[in-house]
Amino acid sequence: MDTPPQPPAPATLPPVNLPPPVTVPGPKTIYINYFDGINETKVKVLMAVCAEILAKQKPDTLYFLFSSNGGSVTAGITLYNFLRALPVEVVMHNTGSIDSIATVIFMAGKKRYAAKHSTFLFHGIATQFGANASLDRCKMEEILSSLTQDENKITGIISGTTQLTAEELKKLYIQGETKDLTFAMDKGIIQEIRDPSIPKDAAIVSLNIN
Repeated sequence: MDTPPQPPAPATLPPVNLPPPVTVPGPKTIYINYFDGINETKVKVLMAVCAEILAKQKPDTLYFLFSSNGGSVTAGITLYNFLRALPVEVVMHNTGSIDSIATVIFMAGKKRYAAKHSTFLFHGIATQFGANASLDRCKMEEILSSLTQDENKITGIISGTTQLTAEELKKLYIQGETKDLTFAMDKGIIQEIRDPSIPKDAAIVSLNIN
């Protein structure tokens, strides 16, 4: 008697290590302490850190304890646009001094605060030349055009997120003056003057980027 054909044995699947389920009991805030300048390298690292925090921690809010003497205009505007694009609430808290292009980054916060005795500095854009730099007329015009466009970008961002007008900002660029918190409140740069307070057991990331 012929034996009926047997069905093939089921294939053995390789083991799959599934990640543990993410459980968030309530709104989660991650605190990021940034006291540093602004350049391409530092901004790349900060954006990568933010992306990793969002992927792993699933926060509702990124709360920046922020103080910076500024730096690269291009890097600063790039970081501003990146922070504005994040699918979480971004809070900015001035913990010392917000200078130059750092004022643009500060404007990425939906909520903006300042610690007592902190300040803001607005000034015009400058460029550096090498000791033996040789510039023809075309190159000079190119540099001037770039500086003008950068200044226009900064003006558009700040005037669009505060009560400062383009005319007021142009005067500030010329003055290069440090402004106090009364000015910051009057012009809508911040919504409140208050010292930072980090809850016990809060998640804190403090960056030290070389």
